[in-house]
Amino acid sequence: MADENEDIEDETEGEEKPKKNPLKLVLFIGLPVLILLLAGVGGFMMFAGGGDDEEQHADASHGEAGDGHGEADAHETDEVYYYDLREGDGTEETITTNIRSSTGRPVIVQLKITFESSRADLGPILEEHVDPIMDQFIMFLRELREDDLYGSAGMHRVKLELLRRVNLAIEPAQIDAVWIQEFMIVD
Repeated sequence: MADENEDIEDETEGEEKPKKNPLKLVLFIGLPVLILLLAGVGGFMMFAGGGDDEEQHADASHGEAGDGHGEADAHETDEVYYYDLREGDGTEETITTNIRSSTGRPVIVQLKITFESSRADLGPILEEHVDPIMDQFIMFLRELREDDLYGSAGMHRVKLELLRRVNLAIEPAQIDAVWIQEFMIVD
């Protein structure tokens, strides 16, 4: 019986451990590295690239005759024009409204707004539509909570919504951006 154990031990000492299969090594190390590399390249292209194609497409399609773009672009130039939100008598309009607060205390918001456009003829259109613009702005601001206005992300959302609402009020004309010149929260 002792001889059999010695024979088994001798056989195991002489054998080498099986070598790892290189295919498994490639699958377990190389494949995840390749997936991470492709995901990184795809993420970079999605967030950083792609803007050039849109600009080239826009440049190529605007100069063509007969596509309808030439008439709409007749008013647009490379210059930028700024228009203050003004009352009917020409004085600068200050938007003042109350907003909801979480504690129930009254909170008042005051804004002065300037519009940016590439169209030189947008001033009379804005003056003509000042009442619908004010109505849209006040309806939006009254639905806000005080917490919605804090921080850069909150202000960015407010600017985007004001841009959307002014474009609804003056359509088919469009403005390019809304600039908040003064912003004050009064408790």
